Amino acid sequence: MVKGVCRVDDAKRVVDSGATALSVSNHGGNNLDGTPAPIRVLPTIAEAVGHQIEVVLDGGVRRGSDVVKCLALGAKAVMIGRAYLWGLSVNGQAGVENVLDVLRGGIDSALLGLGKSHVNELDRDDIVVPEGFTRRLGA
Repeated sequence: MVKGVCRVDDAKRVVDSGATALSVSNHGGNNLDGTPAPIRVLPTIAEAVGHQIEVVLDGGVRRGSDVVKCLALGAKAVMIGRAYLWGLSVNGQAGVENVLDVLRGGIDSALLGLGKSHVNELDRDDIVVPEGFTRRLGA
């Protein structure tokens, strides 16, 4: 997996390199405070290369509905770094298990609200994406 992809041209380079997955991430925006959030560039990257490589989103996932949004926009999975670290720091393994339970409950609630029984049923039409929300970098 190659982490830190925010541009379509970089995503295509990752495919050409032979990697099996890429992570759409801005590394927490630590380098440039104007870098778009990963969810804003996810749809264009998933559209461009998602049929050739596994696209994972890393960054900004705080609740189950965030997971659902990312999957609907083309991610195959999401990373939850901060969420599980918060649970770990508070209560060790039990804290991580609690975080996972809370995320799963949020996913289930969002799916129920959408009339879906499984995340595999999600697609882009299941969420409202405001005009101008997505960004296409590196056409």
